[in-house]
Amino acid sequence: MTEMARGLKLWVPRWSRTAFPVQLIDSARAEFSLSGTPFAAGGEFTVGCEEELLLVDGENRLLDAGSGELIETVQAHPRAGGTVTKELFGAEIEFATVVCQDAEEAGNCLADLRASLCRAGGRAMAVGLHPAGEFGDARLTESPRYDAIGASFAGLLRTPTAALQVHVGMPDAATAITAYRGLRHRLALLRALAAGSPYWHGRDSGFASGRWAVINSYPRGGVPPVVRSWEEYVALNEAVAAAAEVRDYTHVWWDVRLQPRLGTIEVRVMDAQSSLRAAVGLTALIQALARRAVERPLAVDVPSEVLAENDFRAARDGLDARIVDIDGTMRPVRELAATALGEARAVLASDGLEGSLEAIDQILADEPEYTRQRRIHNEHGMAGLLADLTARTMRAR
Repeated sequence: MTEMARGLKLWVPRWSRTAFPVQLIDSARAEFSLSGTPFAAGGEFTVGCEEELLLVDGENRLLDAGSGELIETVQAHPRAGGTVTKELFGAEIEFATVVCQDAEEAGNCLADLRASLCRAGGRAMAVGLHPAGEFGDARLTESPRYDAIGASFAGLLRTPTAALQVHVGMPDAATAITAYRGLRHRLALLRALAAGSPYWHGRDSGFASGRWAVINSYPRGGVPPVVRSWEEYVALNEAVAAAAEVRDYTHVWWDVRLQPRLGTIEVRVMDAQSSLRAAVGLTALIQALARRAVERPLAVDVPSEVLAENDFRAARDGLDARIVDIDGTMRPVRELAATALGEARAVLASDGLEGSLEAIDQILADEPEYTRQRRIHNEHGMAGLLADLTARTMRAR
């Protein structure tokens, strides 16, 4: 060993000190806090949805004024199905359902929330990106949190994005980590199934999900790291938050993450869905795959670098992509979708909930959403595409 080598001080992160593999199921280990927040018991695979919608005017362009007043009008009439809040972007509204037992119940809540927007005189489209939104057309909502995010992101917040995010209730942190590991390698499949934002700034982006390109320009997002214990997850989140000089873990936006205050695992990879039926199907699929991940824990973890390439290919090619499966083989997304669908049906059948998965069959049988949008644009132009997206969204069902 050289004198220089002897003089080096090796920095060993806390998360690298855990021996692997870690026993996750029925573990008696203590539950560590995440930035001072313990993991709350969130239920036995209950579900909830957060839906972001882009607010539009009478010509189906992004609403550039009056969105705050519109949202407050909707908020003034509370809905039993959930809550209504402002989002980072001014031309956006977010619906959050109550905790639901199944995807159909969550879909009914979203339908009720969309109807409340309609009754308030609002219009919106559920799409990952507004197809004709201009570059830099991203007025931010004023709040301490959003002001800090806007200042931190500098020029990256150049266009509003909208997502469908699904939460699955977890009884404890160890179970949540097991589900996290199992869902992590399914994210590219979910990206492909939900892809529906091919247009960006009035042009065809070449992607099935142009939203992917925007979201992946943000820090602290994208493919989640390999994590095998709650302690490791806590340490890694806190290290990232410290490096970014942000207040807490809520500023870490991986495509799947834990929400300790809610006791849930949150899947964040999907474009907003104009079709509520599709949203219900995707919610049911995630609920089922989370349960399967816990019932049959993974023995291996796909490297993040491989999953990142999977994610890119799914965002670019949608259901026509080929990606690396858990066993290391290259497989068509449609083939992986059929396998996942069969696994999901087996999980939900015991509770009689497999009917919601028929919407995934329909996604696979019909022309993909990104293909539909390209066809409508070719036939009726951008104005026709915008009108179609708004009409399908406000149809509620």
